[in-house]
Amino acid sequence: MSRSSELPAEALAAPERITTARRLFFEEGLLPSGLVPDPVLRSWQRCRGVGYRAEQATSFDPVQGNAVTALRERSHDLIAAALPEFERLGRVLGEGGYGLLLTDAEGFAVAVHGPVQRCGELLRRALRPGVNLAERRIGTSAMSAAMAEGQAVSVFGPEHFFAQHRSLQCAAAPIFGVHGELRGTIDVTRDTPLPQFGVLSLMQDSANAIESALFCAVPSRVRVLLRWRHAAMGAQGNAMLAWGADGEVVAANHAARRLLDLGSDIVGLHHDDLFQGRFANLVDLLGQQPLVQWRLRSGLALFLERLDEPRPSRALAVSHPPPALPSAARFPEFGDEDIARALPRAVRALDAALPVLILGESGCGKEVAAQALHRHSRLRSGPFVAINCGAIPRELIEGELFGHAEGAFTGARRGGAKGRIEQADGGTLFLDEIGDMPLELQTRLLRVLETHEVTRLGEGASRKLEFQLLSATHQPLDQLVQQGRFRADLLFRLDGLRLWLPPLRQRKQLRTLVEVVLAEEGLGEQDLESDCLQQLLSLSWPGNCRQLRAVLRLARVMAEPGELIGLAHLPADIRQELAAAHHCAQAAPASPGGMASLRQHHQALLEATLREVDGNVSAAAQRLGVNRSTLHRWMKKAR
Repeated sequence: MSRSSELPAEALAAPERITTARRLFFEEGLLPSGLVPDPVLRSWQRCRGVGYRAEQATSFDPVQGNAVTALRERSHDLIAAALPEFERLGRVLGEGGYGLLLTDAEGFAVAVHGPVQRCGELLRRALRPGVNLAERRIGTSAMSAAMAEGQAVSVFGPEHFFAQHRSLQCAAAPIFGVHGELRGTIDVTRDTPLPQFGVLSLMQDSANAIESALFCAVPSRVRVLLRWRHAAMGAQGNAMLAWGADGEVVAANHAARRLLDLGSDIVGLHHDDLFQGRFANLVDLLGQQPLVQWRLRSGLALFLERLDEPRPSRALAVSHPPPALPSAARFPEFGDEDIARALPRAVRALDAALPVLILGESGCGKEVAAQALHRHSRLRSGPFVAINCGAIPRELIEGELFGHAEGAFTGARRGGAKGRIEQADGGTLFLDEIGDMPLELQTRLLRVLETHEVTRLGEGASRKLEFQLLSATHQPLDQLVQQGRFRADLLFRLDGLRLWLPPLRQRKQLRTLVEVVLAEEGLGEQDLESDCLQQLLSLSWPGNCRQLRAVLRLARVMAEPGELIGLAHLPADIRQELAAAHHCAQAAPASPGGMASLRQHHQALLEATLREVDGNVSAAAQRLGVNRSTLHRWMKKAR
C-alpha cells in the first residue's frame, strides 16, 4: 500500500472524512493522507502490517492471579503521582459516563478511575486493571498511538482500527520518567460523544503534572527550571533538571531533554558537562536568589529558577520524626517467602501515601499483617484504629464511623463523640472486612478518604485528619463491583497496592509457621509425638491461622501434664480428616509426591466414593467414617 488518495480533506465533514478514509484504506488499498490524523494513519498501517483485519473481534481479558498486583507494584510511584490528577480530572469531567485510565509503558492498565459503571459493557470490560491495551492487542487507540508517537493523541469513533471499537472516544498523553524513559499514558475514554475541544490539552496537562510529581520525588540537592526567558511560566510542562550532592545529573524530565538535546542515558552526566560555571558556585547563587542566568557549554545563556523542596502531603506530615524501630524488630512469621518479600514493599507504599488492600481467606492473618505494617511505617507513633465493617450493626455504623455532635440524636453523648475514623488521626485507619460495608455508606466513606476530612453527625463543619489507610477483605471486590454491590471508585481509592495472603495450605514454609505458633503457645516439637507435627502439616486448615492456633491450644489442654501431645488430643474433625487421608493413602499406589500426592489421593478417593453411592452425601460420609459437615467441607475444598 504505497499510493495516496488525492481527495481534498477540506471538502468533507468530519464523519464523512473518516468514512471515506476507511473505504480508501480498507477496501481500495490507498493511503487516505489528510483524511485522518497522521498518528492514526500510521497506527492503521502497523495494524495492517501484522495481519489484523478491521472486522475481527478483540477481547479485553486482564492478566490472571497475582499478576495484577505485580504490575501495580512495578508502577507504584507512577500510581501515587497520578492519584491527585485522577481526583482533579474527576471534578473537571463531571458525572458523565467516562473512564480515566493509567497504563504502564507496556500498555497494561494499572489504575482506573471514574464512574465506569455508567458506561456500556465494552468499555467496562476494557477499563479494568491488568487489561493489556497495547496496539498489538487492541489495535489503534489513543493510548497505543500516544506511546508510539510520544505525543498526545485523540482517537474518535471509527478512527479505531477495529470496527468493534467504533463507539469509543478517547484521548491520551504519554508520561515520561525522570530519565526520559516512557512510563505510561493517561487516558480518558467514553462510549458517548467526547467533547473534542480542550480534551487533548487536558490530558497533556495531567501528564505534565504527573511527570512533575515523579521528578519531585527523586532525592536531589538542587532542582531547577530551565527556560530561555526571564519571565516565569510555571513549573508544569517546563524543563526541569536535578543534580545530586556532587553535581551529577539525577533527573531530567522530557522537556529538559528536548531543550538540552540530551540522549536517553544520563548516567555519568555531570553539571560541568553541560554548563560553563562551577557547580558549587551555582549552588551558592541559588541559595541567595531564586533565579540565576547560567551559560551552557555552547555559550548560550539559560535562566535557572530554583525549585523549592516539595512539601510533604498532609497525610504524611508529622511534627516530629517517628520513633526508631528496635534493632530486633521484624515482621511476624507467616510461613511464606512471598509474603516476607511483599511486606516491606507494602510499608514503602504506605510511606508514599498509597493505601494498601490486604486480601485473603478468613483467619489467614490480615489484621496481624495490618498491625505489622503500622508498626514499621512512618506513622507508627500514632494510633492504630481497626474497624470491622461487617460487625457493626447497620443502624449504628454511621455514628460509629463518623462520630456525632452533642444533641445530634436522643441519647447522644454530652459534648459529642469522636468517630472511629477521627480516632485514627495521626496514625493508621484499618478498615477490616471492607467488602461488607453497606453500599449506602460507601459514598460517604469515599468522600472522607478523598478529602481526609470528616463531619460528625449533627455538625456542619468538617475536621481535617491525617491518617494512612489499610483495608482488608476475604471477598472478591472486583466481582462485587461488577455485581453493583461495591463502588468502583471506592475500590480504586482503597487499591493502591494489593497484599495477598495465601491460605495455610498454599504456604511454602508452613512448618516454620507451625513451629512459631507452637512456641507462642509454650510448646515445641519435643512436646509432640513423633509423627504429630508431620500430620499437622498435611491438613488443609480451612480456618487457616485461627484454626491452627485453636487446635494447638485445645490439644495442650487435653493432654495431661507431662504427656506428649498426639492425635488423640486433636479435635474430632481433625482426626476424621487425618483418618480419611490415611485410608486414601492405603487405597492408592505409592508415589514419591509426598504431601501433594497424599492430597491428590484424598481427592481421588472422595470422588470415587461419591460415584459409588451416586452422589449420596450421607452414604459417602458413612463409608469414609466422617460426619456430613466434614464431608461437605472436603467437597467444597475439592471444587
